[in-house]
Amino acid sequence: MRTICFFNNKGGVGKTTLACNVAASMAQHFSKSVLLVDADPQCNASQLVLYDRTFEEVYSQPATAVKAKSPKKHQTLYDVLLPIARGDSTIVDQIKPLRALNNRFMIDIVPGHPKVALLEDRLSQAWIDLGSGDLGGLSRTNWAKALTDKFQDDYDVILFDVGPSLGALNRSVLVGSECFMSPMGCDIFSLMGVANISEWLSTWLKSYGRGIDSCREKWEDEFDKYNARDFCELPLSFVGYTVQQYVSKTIRGELRPTAAYETILKRFPAVIRKEMKSFTDATKDPGKLNLSSVPNMYSLVPLAQDSHTPIHGIKSSDGLVGAHYSQQSKYTGFIRSLTSAILENMGLEVKHGD
Repeated sequence: MRTICFFNNKGGVGKTTLACNVAASMAQHFSKSVLLVDADPQCNASQLVLYDRTFEEVYSQPATAVKAKSPKKHQTLYDVLLPIARGDSTIVDQIKPLRALNNRFMIDIVPGHPKVALLEDRLSQAWIDLGSGDLGGLSRTNWAKALTDKFQDDYDVILFDVGPSLGALNRSVLVGSECFMSPMGCDIFSLMGVANISEWLSTWLKSYGRGIDSCREKWEDEFDKYNARDFCELPLSFVGYTVQQYVSKTIRGELRPTAAYETILKRFPAVIRKEMKSFTDATKDPGKLNLSSVPNMYSLVPLAQDSHTPIHGIKSSDGLVGAHYSQQSKYTGFIRSLTSAILENMGLEVKHGD
């Protein structure tokens, strides 16, 4: 089982749409068993994957089991992290994802919840506690690893979708992830964001390493019981990036040239090689980090959202007509190729399914 996080500190780059469609492609095109964990408090992945009826059932429940008169029918990530929200250091023992049979993406999902955002302060304090050698801080910081360890034998891939933040919540998700990939927009801010990500990751990895050493020194006999993440020479593997294709616009009667898009696009490989050097295997071809350019799907995206289906699964009964078919065919080929590249860079077998 491998874990990957779709992560970028810049919003509006189609990250969640891409994450959900890649997850569906892993399941349907490459015969992988996939769990999607929605760790974004905005819950966009949950809203995309879950049917309206299920979505209503999930989010009409009380936010915590304490207020419920009967056990909750569906668990969200907040339910999983409720012990930490209360001040404990563990996650719930029994975690029941919503099953693939109940959505058109054919993936299991732990839905997100807006109250997960309230854990930022708890996780920030846990990070400080970890630095002083506190085992409780070590455990809370490693909640995502504890979650993935529980499903070690159940899935081929666990995929985390996170919000555009360099905060404590995303840091803890990355502690529990083996790999990450970054969907980018084709703009100067995405290039700047790569440098932000690199500096942030490098800084907190050093801090985490010092915290691990401190915990091990203070609690030599107890440390191994916590099964915390201990990063090796390649601490967190960067498997690549995508770039959202530029769409030309007419502004004040002027058509902005696609040359601007091409100029920025050409800068990505050098910036990625420089900034992500610490997170990539030096023996691998750096060209493989450029996973693909994401085509603009125009009206197919809202169609998929309304139908709660991956783009390759939209049907005529969902409103697919005319030119949509050729656009869908193009996207299906793209998503297969992208997913194959991600799986290969993650070190997983690429076995094509139906």
